Amino acid sequence: MRKLFTIAVIVAVFVHGVAASSQSKTFVLKGAHIISNNGQVSPGSDVVIIVDGIVEQIGKSPDGSQASIPGDDLWITPGIFAPYSTLGLVEVSGESATNNISSANKSATVSIRAADSFNPKSTIVPISRLGGVTHTAVVPGARTDLFGGLGMIVSTSGEFSSVVDEAAFIYLNYYGSSAQTGSTKGAAMAFLRAALSDAANFNARFEETNDGDALRRADADALRPVLSGRIPLLVGADQAIDILNLLKLKSDYPRLKMIIVGAAEAWMVADKLTEAKVGVIVDPLENLPSSFDQIATRLGNVKHLMDAGVTTAIMSQSATGGTAHNLRLITQHAGNAVAAGLTWQQAFKAISLTPATMFGQPELGQIRIGQTANLVVWDGDPLEATSAPVAVFIDGKLQPMHSRQTKLRDRYNPAKTDKPTYGYQP
Repeated sequence: MRKLFTIAVIVAVFVHGVAASSQSKTFVLKGAHIISNNGQVSPGSDVVIIVDGIVEQIGKSPDGSQASIPGDDLWITPGIFAPYSTLGLVEVSGESATNNISSANKSATVSIRAADSFNPKSTIVPISRLGGVTHTAVVPGARTDLFGGLGMIVSTSGEFSSVVDEAAFIYLNYYGSSAQTGSTKGAAMAFLRAALSDAANFNARFEETNDGDALRRADADALRPVLSGRIPLLVGADQAIDILNLLKLKSDYPRLKMIIVGAAEAWMVADKLTEAKVGVIVDPLENLPSSFDQIATRLGNVKHLMDAGVTTAIMSQSATGGTAHNLRLITQHAGNAVAAGLTWQQAFKAISLTPATMFGQPELGQIRIGQTANLVVWDGDPLEATSAPVAVFIDGKLQPMHSRQTKLRDRYNPAKTDKPTYGYQP
């Protein structure tokens, strides 16, 4: 309770100070710990100075400088990059009118764009931002066949311009559960081979027809950037043998960039993933199998993969249902990875620089001089459950530190001494 009161005081003082200095657009951020993710912080550094949205200085506090954010033991880090989410695609998962995660339309698969369903004004967006998540990969789900469609990278600013890359990757759900592919792994692989062949031979195969061996023209065309290596193919797979079969398929298309998401049994084939230069996105809390594809899941999965040299990012998928409503808990998942054997630096990079680099946006996972500020100021270690952000910068702009939840909390707080809101029953 005492810590929550302290946070409230810090935020109140900070908001007042920002209002008074809003004309200068200069922020002096002093922290006991500065994490840049790129080695630009030297011993003794305690300040990050932002001028007009750009990081101007990282180093020692100038004499007489006054911190824009008061507080002790503050941490300054890059924003959290969540590598797997459905943020902005769903408001209430059980209400179909607000759930745009996956489509039942059998006439379009690869060419479905998550950007066309994304709602930056979703009430879940600011909740994620208050957890320190500044950017995320938004993944369209697959329902009728293996392909979910084109995924995107977005910020949590809540602005209509918050889409960073509307065609960042293509998602493939390789669990053999597709009705169109007969719900078997063999049929799924046969369909996938045919789909990649359609895209690879697009000009010849679709010269006089709209349908290929597996895909229609629009879907085959949407798949072509994957084969050229311009965007990655994000593949949902858990079972070790499935991962090996996917790596064999990748060898037929040398320029194909593949990322395995889920990867519950990936530790069993870590050497093959390293050799193929295929990265993975895992949830370090997965240690109990929820399907037969995850029989060999284990808490040591993430450490084993990193020790083997596999590029590994951390997500929050299991246990918390964190792909949308609890996305902010990703820091706690990373903290548990530290308990499972990772170093603090490994775990933090796995939710910041590593996923940002996987999706071609490394600048979003760093604090670098001359670069637009995308960073978070925390009241303590960000991987500790009791820590929270006190300031968030996205695209160089200081973000509001409230959500629908906090507004409702403040509006109906029984400790309020002012006149009750109209219609409120004390």
